[in-house]
Amino acid sequence: MKFDFTGCGSLNWDIFFEIEDLSEIKFESLKILPGREIVLERNKFLKFLKFLEKKGKFLFECGGGSGANTIYALSLWGFKNTFLGATGKDEFGKKIIKEFEKLNLNTDFIIKKGETSLAIILLDKRKDRFIAVSPGNSEDFLQELKIDLSQFESSFHFSSFASKSGQEFQRKILSSLNFKISFDPGEVYAHLGKEFLFFWLKNTEILFITKYELEKIGLSLKELLNLGIDKIFLKKGKEGAEFHSKKKSFKMSIYEVEKIVDNTGAGDYFNAGVLAGIKLGFSEENILKLGIYSAGISLRDFGRKGCLTEREFQKYVDLLK
Repeated sequence: MKFDFTGCGSLNWDIFFEIEDLSEIKFESLKILPGREIVLERNKFLKFLKFLEKKGKFLFECGGGSGANTIYALSLWGFKNTFLGATGKDEFGKKIIKEFEKLNLNTDFIIKKGETSLAIILLDKRKDRFIAVSPGNSEDFLQELKIDLSQFESSFHFSSFASKSGQEFQRKILSSLNFKISFDPGEVYAHLGKEFLFFWLKNTEILFITKYELEKIGLSLKELLNLGIDKIFLKKGKEGAEFHSKKKSFKMSIYEVEKIVDNTGAGDYFNAGVLAGIKLGFSEENILKLGIYSAGISLRDFGRKGCLTEREFQKYVDLLK
């Protein structure tokens, strides 16, 4: 089976709400901080959802998950992809699969059992963002997924699983691959620490990481490169992004946009732009430009609605050639 990219990570259904100010929201003992992401048990998540239905303004809903967003964008741009993961056999799960199939994104390797993972994306008037995730139980069935990885001809991109069963599944897949991956640990894995992440990192060729996650893991860029990572793309939000390898390092500022509606998934679309640039054989400078452009344009709308269209992607690619 030949694919351009194979994604592996959480599959969520994202529900967007808006409030006046994140700092004013008080719900039980939750620490609601701008830019942070937490994992909640299903009962507490549903309580929080009901709370927001009264206190907040519902905006939009769509499929989510870091790796899923990245592979979604790459599929939208015309690449042939598949995904390894799990979604519930419920209405949320059906919506996730439908979004993928609209783009001819192969769903043969997605388990469809149990409850779908859900995520609340909470935005305030200043466009600060807070995310609460509830893994559900669909990832408990991942061990039933039968995959002959020797039949795959593809680049693999990993992002985090919130559940232990998902993490164990991903570790098993990674153990079976005879090549390195692209990897975005996200806050979920960063909070688990460098000891947990070491197995992933030593099997990573291309690393996507934020400044906050880098500090949380407690490893320097030099230490990461010494683990055998070939390329590091450091995402710094409003400060732009940086590229690091053993041979060179450089940084670029953000792509200026007139209006910011939502920054959810911007980092995932940055990843997609970078992976597309690598696949197209671009220079490191143009790879980073494509990532920054993809992230910047995505700010124009909620979730996946802001993603570059295939026509927009191709137009910018032609400019870089």
